[in-house]
Parts: sequence; structure tokens; C-alpha cells
Amino acid sequence: MTSTIFPQYDSALFDSIHQAPTFLPPQENDESVRIITFVAASITILHLILLRIVKAQLSKKKKDQSSTPTDSWKASYQITNLLVNLTLGCLGIYYNLFLIPRGEEIRSKILGYEHVKLFALGQIGYQVWALPVGFFFVGETTSMLIHHVAVICVGSVSAFLSCGFRYYTPYFYGLIEISSVPLSVMNSFKNNPEWIKSYPEIYR
Repeated sequence: MTSTIFPQYDSALFDSIHQAPTFLPPQENDESVRIITFVAASITILHLILLRIVKAQLSKKKKDQSSTPTDSWKASYQITNLLVNLTLGCLGIYYNLFLIPRGEEIRSKILGYEHVKLFALGQIGYQVWALPVGFFFVGETTSMLIHHVAVICVGSVSAFLSCGFRYYTPYFYGLIEISSVPLSVMNSFKNNPEWIKSYPEIYR
């Protein structure tokens, strides 16, 4: 009798998985590194543009509303996070609803779906940008810095290893990022108390 809690060990399945090479082909991993670099560079450019806009807006504030250089970095950092999370989340929703088939065999879920590792590459590029900016300019907490490193490590499994469980990446690296969008909005309110006074109904 097969238990739903302790499923029967499928030796043939595990043998076929263990026979797969540890890493994806070198040419694929080289291309992945280039994509990660491109993503990190693109987010950096977006952030620098937003930083310039935020600095210009803060400079127009009244003299009694003092601001520090860190304020502009934090604001532009949060806006960039919001836009990236929104993009990943919307892509994840689309892939999960329309492009990821249901009832796929276990082996394919573990070894296949190289075409959706873009989510892993996007996450790694995103964290490669966020880690130095968060550490040097924004003053992120230790837990958030550890989070960035952890995502790079986990994302690298899906990006570079054969057993990457890529079938699930549109959900875990994409769709779930939608939950970060309202958090970004709330963090922006916390860093701008005047917004809370002006729009209390939104902050609630």
C-alpha cells in the first residue's frame, strides 16, 4: 500500500536524475552569466536615472524640509525595487497562468525547463545590483543583506545546475514577488512622514 505521506521510492527515477551532469552545458552557463550581467547593468542604469530624478525633486523642497543624500538613495532604491518586483511578479503570473503546463512528469520538473531559467537569472542580476547598493549607500539591515546573498545562492542552483527545479521558478522567483509591491509602497510612506499626513487613508 502506497502512503501519501511517505511516497514509494522510485529507484528508476532517481537513477535517471543522478546520471545527469551536475552542471548545465558550459556554453549555456556562459550565456547565463552574460544575461545576469546585462540584468544587473540595466537595473543599475534605471536606478541611476531614478536617483537623478529624486535628487532633483528633493532639491525643490522647502528649506524647512531638510533631506540628506541618503534620503535620495533610499527613495530611488525603493522605487527601483518596486518596479523590478512588479515586473517579475507580472511575468510570473503570466507564465503560471498560460505557459506552464499542469501534470508534468517529475523528471521534467527537476531537470527540464531551461527556457524559464530567465526568472533565476533575473533574480540573480537583481540581487547583484541590490547587494552593494544596499550595503554602501542605503544602509540595509544585516538580515536583508543576508537575504540578497541567499537569493543569489538559491537562484544559482536553478541557473547553472542540471537539477535546477526550474519548473517552479516562475512562481517562486516571479509571481511571489507581487507580495513585495505593497511592502515597497509602505516603506516609502515610512521614509516620508509627510506622505502619511497627506494620504492617511492609503497608509492605513
